[in-house]
Amino acid sequence: MAEELYGDTAAKLSRGVSRIFDAMISCPTYQILVGSASVDMGTERMAAPPLGDEQWSQLLTYSVGPQRSVVQQTAIRIANVLVIVSGSPGLVDAHLAQAVDKVQRTR
Repeated sequence: MAEELYGDTAAKLSRGVSRIFDAMISCPTYQILVGSASVDMGTERMAAPPLGDEQWSQLLTYSVGPQRSVVQQTAIRIANVLVIVSGSPGLVDAHLAQAVDKVQRTR
C-alpha cells in the first residue's frame, strides 16, 4: 500500500488528477512492455467514497501470463491538498478514511 500527498491550488489539483484518471480510463485495456515482458493492463472506474471536496477512484488489473494482480487507486482532494492511496482494494478501503482524516487534522 502507498499513500501520497500533493499540494497546489485546488483548481490545479482538480484539473491534473481529472486528466490523469480520465486518460487511464479512456483506454480500458492496453499492453505495456517491462523489460522483455508484456504486461496486459485493464482499468475500470470505481465509485469513490464521499470524502473531501472531490474524489476519483479506479481499479487497475495487471496480468502477465497466468499471474494477475489488482490494485485500487483512490484520490481525494481536500481544499489544496490531494491524498492518493494505492494498494489492494481491501487495504485501500480500510485506510482511506484515516488518510483523509490526517490531512483534515493538519489543516
